[in-house]
Amino acid sequence: MTALSVYRVLLLVRGCWLILEWFFGWGTSTRQHSLALQHPYLSLFAEAIAVAVVLGILTGLWFFCRWARSLFVILFAVAVVYSVFRPYQLASMPPSLVVTTMWLVVMVNGAIIAMSFLPPVREMFAAQT
Repeated sequence: MTALSVYRVLLLVRGCWLILEWFFGWGTSTRQHSLALQHPYLSLFAEAIAVAVVLGILTGLWFFCRWARSLFVILFAVAVVYSVFRPYQLASMPPSLVVTTMWLVVMVNGAIIAMSFLPPVREMFAAQT
């Protein structure tokens, strides 16, 4: 497999996991759960918009758009900083395999960022001016 194929497989894994996580509610925090109890449609639409934005960013990465790379890095950095100051507490504990996969997806995010800034994937972003 070439580096571009690996990069696109990582993007597919990240996108598919995002949809599964949203569909089954595996990543729901206690704050989101309390919002869903008070305003179920608001919570649903907010989550749908967030998933659509991240899928849009992943689509931009698939087509090597520079704006998508920048937004993905910023989104990842904000998530890391946010997790330091506001620890994440799950509303209900998902199966142990799901928790393991969640941590693997965090590593997939890191691999996507690293590959975006290393050759030969970096040259694909440079070619898309």
